[in-house]
Amino acid sequence: MNSQKRTSLGLEDDQIDLEELTGIGQERPQLSEKQQKALIKAGEKTGFVSRKPTVRRRISPYSAQFGGKCREGIKPLFREIASRLDIYENQAIELAILALIEKEGFEDLKAQYMELVK
Repeated sequence: MNSQKRTSLGLEDDQIDLEELTGIGQERPQLSEKQQKALIKAGEKTGFVSRKPTVRRRISPYSAQFGGKCREGIKPLFREIASRLDIYENQAIELAILALIEKEGFEDLKAQYMELVK
């Protein structure tokens, strides 16, 4: 007996169609408008609701990362300032930058700042 020879599984003659097994390549039947509404209504009755967003959220202009190290206690102080102004921390950073620009009289940078925060 030769241990190098493997026993056949008997699949050489029959071809297995993986698309048939997975359902890939088959189109779903399209529902009519009436069928879609009935399906949504039936889903709501059983507690299932649509995952589609009802209102599209506005894209935030705050996308660039801004980080760094600071002294102990500065971060909570900064958060308190933002809280008292009833604004987000990223807005407080922008206001702090504007205040510094105005204090130092950097008019060229103020024009650049105003263009950025339009």
